[in-house]
Amino acid sequence: MLQIENASIAYGNDILFSGFNLQLERGEIASISGPSGCGKSSLLNAILGFTPLKEGRIVLDGILLDKGNVDVVRKQTAWIPQELALPLEWVKDMVQLPFGLKANRGTPFSETRLFACFEDLGLERELYYKRVNEISGGQRQRMMIAVASMIGKPLTIVDEPTSALDSGSAEKVLSFFRRQTENGSAILTVSHDKRFANGCDRHIIMK
Repeated sequence: MLQIENASIAYGNDILFSGFNLQLERGEIASISGPSGCGKSSLLNAILGFTPLKEGRIVLDGILLDKGNVDVVRKQTAWIPQELALPLEWVKDMVQLPFGLKANRGTPFSETRLFACFEDLGLERELYYKRVNEISGGQRQRMMIAVASMIGKPLTIVDEPTSALDSGSAEKVLSFFRRQTENGSAILTVSHDKRFANGCDRHIIMK
């Protein structure tokens, strides 16, 4: 699903990292960890086509990422940042927004499916009817993990999915991801949670 070969990122003359390789198959979960400043976020931005590589290449589902096809590659990917800020007042509108985007209009929204995902992720149904500023960042992120699973992108990239969660909730997130991979999805995360990372199929440590 995702192949990164000999990737290097530099800002000016400063090389952030070099020689990074990763092969992520459909049905796998990989987690990347490492100290602050080692390049984890830059790597995710490179996969999404926002940060250019100094060297190497990125291939997503057989498509070589370049300036000409970055939009095609992004349509294959669900990106869930750690801090999700959408200019919407109500959770209901926030959750339904992705289904109105052109790339996702073929996927109908279903409250029944959403609430089933909520239950799997340890979220109360009542959160759906609250204002966005009444729920935590961790709750918002888990809601969008649920939405991404409903849309069914081949690759989901999540930044720190368990950073604000207790161990029980973190295990629910990992179990939820595992069920998504059973349907053929691939999931790439950045996480400082060792228990979560060790539960993934692959744990990559950047230095």
